[in-house]
Amino acid sequence: MTKHCIQPGPPLSAPPLSSPLQSPPPGQAAERPRFRRYSMSSRYLWVSLLAALVPLLSFAALYDSYFSELVSRLTDERLATRTAATKNEFQVYLNERRYELAALVDQFDTPGIFTEGGSDQLSPTLRDLLILQAEQKALYGVAFFDADQNLVWTFPDGALTRERYDRMKATPAIDFEGAQLIGPEPPSWDRPPVLLMKQSVALNGGTVNQSGTGTRDHTPAIGLIVRFNSLAAIAGSLQVDGVIRPRLSLPDGRTYDTVGQLVSSPETLVGSYPLLPGWHLELEQTRALVEPSSARMRYVLILLVTGTASFLLIIHLVISRRLKRQMDALIESVEHVANGDLETPVAQSSSREVKALAESIERMRHQLKQVIRSTLEVDRQASLGKLAAGLAHDIRNPLTTMLTTLQALIKREPNASHREMLAMLEDEVQRVNEVIGNLLNFARPREPQAEPILVRQLFDGLTALVTASARRQNVTLTVNCPANLTVHADAGQLRQMLMNLVLNALQALPHGGQVWLDAEAIDQSLMLSVRDNGPGIPEHQRQRVIEPFFTTKSTGTGLGLAICHTLAVKNGGRLTIESTPGQGATVSIRFPIGEGMELEA
Repeated sequence: MTKHCIQPGPPLSAPPLSSPLQSPPPGQAAERPRFRRYSMSSRYLWVSLLAALVPLLSFAALYDSYFSELVSRLTDERLATRTAATKNEFQVYLNERRYELAALVDQFDTPGIFTEGGSDQLSPTLRDLLILQAEQKALYGVAFFDADQNLVWTFPDGALTRERYDRMKATPAIDFEGAQLIGPEPPSWDRPPVLLMKQSVALNGGTVNQSGTGTRDHTPAIGLIVRFNSLAAIAGSLQVDGVIRPRLSLPDGRTYDTVGQLVSSPETLVGSYPLLPGWHLELEQTRALVEPSSARMRYVLILLVTGTASFLLIIHLVISRRLKRQMDALIESVEHVANGDLETPVAQSSSREVKALAESIERMRHQLKQVIRSTLEVDRQASLGKLAAGLAHDIRNPLTTMLTTLQALIKREPNASHREMLAMLEDEVQRVNEVIGNLLNFARPREPQAEPILVRQLFDGLTALVTASARRQNVTLTVNCPANLTVHADAGQLRQMLMNLVLNALQALPHGGQVWLDAEAIDQSLMLSVRDNGPGIPEHQRQRVIEPFFTTKSTGTGLGLAICHTLAVKNGGRLTIESTPGQGATVSIRFPIGEGMELEA
């Protein structure tokens, strides 16, 4: 006989998530806001240009008067006064060295000092005198010469070598107040030039010619090794950057700057002043004064203004394009939300301000999404509640009458085949009644009556109920739970949730396998899990399995996991699903640890 069953009606479908939001009419694109012609960045550009160009143009207007005043100031009598002061300072510097040299000549009159190894014959007093002399900033040291004017030793050692002294002697020597000025030596990359001031020494019993040079009657001599750059730096007070450069011209034809470096001869001289025989202080006029007044500065200002304007324009273009890209992406994301697409995340930006705006819109999207889903869930629960109430009133009463009648007919029917048909009909009525009960449990679950439940006893009771079915399917049941672990929840609802999960795991293992019932305390919460090693749940179905009426089984109603989810929330828990295709699935109910829950010691 054909088995007849009451087929459930079409499942109730929830309205789309975007239904509360209004979309533009068909065929009409949403109007997209655009930047105005003069955007904020453009206004900033013009303000920046004015702020940069007005001071530059003002400086250009004031430059002519300043430059004229500078030229007149440099060409007046004060330049001659400063030059005279520099010449006087030059003479004072040389006289100071001359007095120092004369003091040394008076102290060193022992013949043995002016020989090789003469430094070993110095008394402590003379050595201290040499140390004091060599520590002066204007000197490198002191040199000693024998009667043939050969360099025998220096203090400190190495202050002047014989090779350097021989090169210095090739330059013309001049007399200065009873002493000789020799050098400076030719410049070198590895050492600065030095100037030698030398004077003959009258030994005990010896004589010195009237000139005091000692070059004709073969007497020894002492020389000061002078820092030539300290002498050349005296003319630095005449330096005017870009206008006047002082030079020191020597008898050998070489010219030195104010740091003692060899330079080329001046192109244009504004004055040449004698210092010593063959020594001249020269003032070079640079090309800045030869050109028309302020001509070069005008070119520089024009280039500076042009460069500043170009730089600001480039910055404006870069910032405008970057801001436009960021705002376009943000506007597009907002348009998605306005059109009802609450799943696409808002585009993020690297700019701090735009990023903060994007994050605010993203939070708004999430909140709007949650509000809409909550509203739809409430509407769906209300609709299902009304439907369930109607079904319970309009279908359950006739079903009860039919079931009572069938049970009475089964008891009175003598024909065995007829009793079998009536029993099949009774099973179908019971299944319809069970569907109505599941729908009522999902739509209008009763309020939970929380009480302490010993989890191990609950697991043992569930395994006792499904052991027979598990053996027929060759499925092994394993319980992992501490003996004294308790949970505070509604006993009936918790048993219904776990039974649904265990039955789903058994249905996923038609050819045998393993099912584990686990309970453990993790991170201030109690986790009850049912896992299996079946085929698992595909990724695209994992988010929909808790939706009502969604099922992949030909005989299922799609209310099992939906009821578990609803009851878990009612009891203060949270249902989660984890699955790896081909390795099984794990459905867990997490309860926060609170009053009435005891963990294993």
